[in-house]
Amino acid sequence: MSVLNATGLIANRRLLMGLLLAFTLVMVVPMAKLKMDSSGVSFHGTDDAAHLAEDRSYRAFIDSFGTDDYILLAVENTLGVSDPGLTARINYIHGQLAAMDGVLKVIDLETIRSSDLFRAVLPPRTSSEQAFFQAIKIVPGLSRLISTDMKTLAFVIKVDNEILNGFHLERRVKQMKQIILTAFPEQSRCYGAGIPVLRAAFERYNLVSALVFGCLGLVFGVLIAFYLFKTLGAALMVLMSSLCAMVWTLGTMGALGIPINLATGLGFGFILVVSTTTVFHVVSAYFQSGKTRRPDLAMIQTLEKTLVPCFMCALTTSAGFLSLTLSPVEMVRQAGVIISLGVVVAFVLTIVIVCFWVPRLFDPGSNDPGNWIENKTTHDLLDRVITQYAVVGFKRPVLCLVGGMVFLVAMIAGIGKIETIKHLTHSLIKNTSESRDLEFIGQRLSTGYSFSIVLEPFDDPFKSRKVWYDMFEFERKIKTIPGVENVESLTTLVFHLALKLSPAGVMPEFVFQQMAAQSRAKDLVRTYFDPGLKKLRLVVHIQNQSSDQIETILGQVKAQADEQFSTTGQVELQGQLIRLKSQTTQLVSSQLFSLVPALTVITLLMMIQLGSPILGGLSLIPNIFPLATIFGTMGWLHIALDPLTIFAAVISFGLSVDDSIHYLTQVKTEILGSDSGTNVAVCLKRAYDKTARALVSTTAVLFLSASGLLFSSFTHVFSLGVLICLASISALVADIVFMPAVIVLFNPLERYRRRQLNG
Repeated sequence: MSVLNATGLIANRRLLMGLLLAFTLVMVVPMAKLKMDSSGVSFHGTDDAAHLAEDRSYRAFIDSFGTDDYILLAVENTLGVSDPGLTARINYIHGQLAAMDGVLKVIDLETIRSSDLFRAVLPPRTSSEQAFFQAIKIVPGLSRLISTDMKTLAFVIKVDNEILNGFHLERRVKQMKQIILTAFPEQSRCYGAGIPVLRAAFERYNLVSALVFGCLGLVFGVLIAFYLFKTLGAALMVLMSSLCAMVWTLGTMGALGIPINLATGLGFGFILVVSTTTVFHVVSAYFQSGKTRRPDLAMIQTLEKTLVPCFMCALTTSAGFLSLTLSPVEMVRQAGVIISLGVVVAFVLTIVIVCFWVPRLFDPGSNDPGNWIENKTTHDLLDRVITQYAVVGFKRPVLCLVGGMVFLVAMIAGIGKIETIKHLTHSLIKNTSESRDLEFIGQRLSTGYSFSIVLEPFDDPFKSRKVWYDMFEFERKIKTIPGVENVESLTTLVFHLALKLSPAGVMPEFVFQQMAAQSRAKDLVRTYFDPGLKKLRLVVHIQNQSSDQIETILGQVKAQADEQFSTTGQVELQGQLIRLKSQTTQLVSSQLFSLVPALTVITLLMMIQLGSPILGGLSLIPNIFPLATIFGTMGWLHIALDPLTIFAAVISFGLSVDDSIHYLTQVKTEILGSDSGTNVAVCLKRAYDKTARALVSTTAVLFLSASGLLFSSFTHVFSLGVLICLASISALVADIVFMPAVIVLFNPLERYRRRQLNG
């Protein structure tokens, strides 16, 4: 930035500030149109052939068997199964739930008891607990509706995912629970489980965490600004620039029709960090210039030093987040657009604000401004840490180099231990009402986790006796797989009825044909075979397991199915559990892929900014550390690679590179301003003295903001907070300790210094 342009900014600061305030007020209008995304967490968005085929397959599954997305609501019951009062309560609840918008079907004890298949199993007026206990083993779906001790009653509610999802679903579930408790006034709690419930809770907890992250960024930015500069004016500038950036961001989202969701919500924190760091670096440079110059002249010189590096910081951060637009998932692409635009806008707004306010707020009005500034910004705890401890890279470069390399090797060694999350449906919640609900229902009924097995025989569907005996044997085997709770199908029922009809010669194929012919469209048995009688469905209920354990179960079930039906038919695993696996894997792989262009673009931008391939290459040294820290920590601490933790890599590189830009830009300035008798080590130390306070402070803002994620109820968000905190610290140490040690020992800038001196 030339002196003419810097002077122009100062000369026109009143006009620019007026325009900023006017446009900020204008942005309030589209901000009013902003909406909260209540559509739930969806990681799907790709239109390639493979995923279109998966969608078609899933839609075909739904057309044949109906949705497998269900909510399980349970309540403790003190009435006997034959008590007319229990029947009246269940019928009341059924009528109320079925009348709700978005509810497709309600299945309860009375639904089962009034069905033809239940009457076929038990005599018409048999309703003793012993009879029900026997029926649970035979009638498909009954084990989800009543516990074996008859003391827990449940309702299965199948919902339209297009109507009920996210916040809408949570509100509706709360209404459903209240209806059940109205019918059971002696009970104080109704319990809920199911994949839709977990998806909605996943979104809510993570969105709240994202907003907390943004709020903490603002709070800690203001507090650290006050501590750093010992004046309320700096804190007010951080507050003003952050709030303006927030209004512009929200207004842009409203204008573009982008809602607040899990991904875009994370953007608030990063945009606030950019505003805060810009204020820190500009005000720090101004204080140094203000020792010998009047406020306006000091501001011009400050802009000459900081405008370009601050802009490059915003640009590299924007480039890092812009890589998110390569994601196949819509909400991630939206986050990429908003954050990449937001950080650039935040930079522009902050520059206008500091140009207007800094010369006014930081004019001491005395004849010795140098002493005033010196007293304000030094001799505190931060100054002692920087001058006494953080200079270890200069004092003990060999030790720092060896320590850094050992750390780097240790982190890289952990990368091979990283596990990838393929299922987001296992328990992610700690000490929440959802976790207590899951535990209660899982112990008494079912975890609510299930997937479907679809069998399509090659010839003469289900008229072959061998197919039915193969099915019986297959179910017996998969029930022995660790983690499998129960298998829900028509097989046990068909064989039970076949034995009753003809004990001497069991003919399950005949019983099934009769059952299918007599069934009505809404009969419960219709959920286990398709209308064309070409496919049969089994529902496998599994325990609340980790992602790897779920994957192991799926693999064992599929292998057993392929072996059992290798000559008689083809088998496919289907359902929401399988669909979410595909979408989760797709998102993680796409985000890993997006790191490559992000790293490439940021490296090129740094080389352009620093005007030297050597300086650009040096900038990569400290930025390898946060990436290695993230992936190494994930391996050693068993933090799985999932759609949230993968964000940490993009986040850390996009933000940690800012410190390298400011430090190396100042190193370049010191080299260019040095004489022939000044060596690189001296220039390096001078650059450190001028930038260290701001570098440490900006890292503190990011670290303390991310620490708020450690209080999240979801392990995914907790892990994201751990990774960002560790990455920010490792990036800072690499910048002010490891990189100086490398330069002091190997002196890669000496040739660059001589070339600049010879000119």
